[in-house]
Amino acid sequence: MQSLAKILSSGDLSVFALVSKDKIKYKRILLKISGEILGQNNEVLTPKVLHYITEQILSVHKLGVKIGVVVGGGNIIRGKEVSWLNPVEADLCGMVATVINGMALYSIIKKYTDDVYLRSSFEITGFVESFHKIEDQTIYNQGGVIILVGGTGNPLFTTDTASALRAVELSSELLIKGTKVEGVYSADPKKNKNARLYRKLRFEEAIEKNLNVMDITAFRICKDAKIPICVYNLMKYPLKKIVLGEAVGTLVY
Repeated sequence: MQSLAKILSSGDLSVFALVSKDKIKYKRILLKISGEILGQNNEVLTPKVLHYITEQILSVHKLGVKIGVVVGGGNIIRGKEVSWLNPVEADLCGMVATVINGMALYSIIKKYTDDVYLRSSFEITGFVESFHKIEDQTIYNQGGVIILVGGTGNPLFTTDTASALRAVELSSELLIKGTKVEGVYSADPKKNKNARLYRKLRFEEAIEKNLNVMDITAFRICKDAKIPICVYNLMKYPLKKIVLGEAVGTLVY
């Protein structure tokens, strides 16, 4: 079989239809992409990473999976790391950073399909339309890929919280957080060689132990809405495996 890159460049996407829709476990997903993934080797944005993510998104889109994508901004600026700025203004800078990332991803996906939409929690006239729940839920329901930027639209809230909020608004069945790590650990694996990787984890335990792979607010929103969360290494595992129900990363439920 051809590589995804060759398939995308040729414009022949029919191969994705080889998977039976009956085998798809999650047909409505919200993918959160950590901004820090988007830039490698001291680059703010790495083209091969953006193309890889595009391949992953289109691989499930062509299966008929409804997909929304929330993009972080940590490759450009992380509000909590710029202590020389007022916290509110630092977060506002971070929100703008997500717009830059989202526009870059949108631009690449647009090369392969017109069925992609860029929406922000705040409108940037002439560049990005603002998110409207009813209108954009219709687009989502009809199979349009929606890239969601700007966080929640308010400072002091993370893009994790934004992804949980959008997952609820779009009635997603699963929130997927794509990161650089394998999943949720009992401790920071970079600092503790005995850190244990959870394969399955209850929301209550994640909240009680304050496991910081996602913020507590995001956990609570998804817990109340009964939307499970899958945390996985985006650059290592195909997104298609997750929507087919295969065990990848950590499932928080």
